[in-house]
Amino acid sequence: MQDVSLSGKSLMLLPLLACLVCAAVAAGCMGTSAVPEAPTPEATVSAHTTYSPAGPQPSFSASVTAPEKHFRTDASCYWVVTGTVTNTGNAAARNVVIRFMLIDDESSMIRATETILAPRFQAGETKIFTVDPLPGDCGREYHAEIAVTHDIP
Repeated sequence: MQDVSLSGKSLMLLPLLACLVCAAVAAGCMGTSAVPEAPTPEATVSAHTTYSPAGPQPSFSASVTAPEKHFRTDASCYWVVTGTVTNTGNAAARNVVIRFMLIDDESSMIRATETILAPRFQAGETKIFTVDPLPGDCGREYHAEIAVTHDIP
């Protein structure tokens, strides 16, 4: 038989007990507080801001005609829309995107779109665009809108 002394067992338990106590203390230190801290002004992230350069800037006005309904030979419908876009600003614009939208009068949902890119649009210049076919349902009523965006010169 082996004789194992009680002091040998207690020496084995001592490191285990020390590790357990350290783990319990460390777990208490790593917890989050119940009340969140208010952010300081230095830590608050500002909203995304787009800065325009100083000096002359392009600006656009746009108008659109009422959509004209046309019938295809298969009895489906499409609409034709004409829009006028003018650069009313005092600088030329680059990469002008003109988006025509055919919008359902009842639901206010966009039914169809057509996008035109004008690489350069001079100050004071007016351009007329006609887009077709914008598909739609024959039994619905629509109106058209234009959205104009451009790169900063």
